[in-house]
Amino acid sequence: MTKDKVKQKEELQSLNILIIDDNEQITKMLTTFLELKDHKCTVANDGREGLKIIKENHHDVILLDLAMPEFDGYSVIKDLEENNSLKDHKIIVFTASTITQEELDDLVKQGVTGYILKPIDIDILHSKLIDTAEL
Repeated sequence: MTKDKVKQKEELQSLNILIIDDNEQITKMLTTFLELKDHKCTVANDGREGLKIIKENHHDVILLDLAMPEFDGYSVIKDLEENNSLKDHKIIVFTASTITQEELDDLVKQGVTGYILKPIDIDILHSKLIDTAEL
């Protein structure tokens, strides 16, 4: 796909994105960037709040940090899995935690849509969000 076609594709699609991350600097930076790309962002700065939002609203894609205090991303995934709704959501695990490739692959087998490791290139993240929403 040419650069122009990629740009056209990204401009055509406005996504409803949920960002669950305890680092407010990261959520602010992502929200600013994604809203400039005409996406709607909802932010939860802890896992419990994020899970509540997931259950109450539809999002095209969910960016989920794994390493958060108290109720982390793993707890969110476990709750969704126990309620047979994990596969109903397009979740991209977004983490800087020390996680092995095998653990990432296991999360995908469980029903997580994909993953991206911090630090990230913001344009690569944007492309992954678009691609995931289209699945």
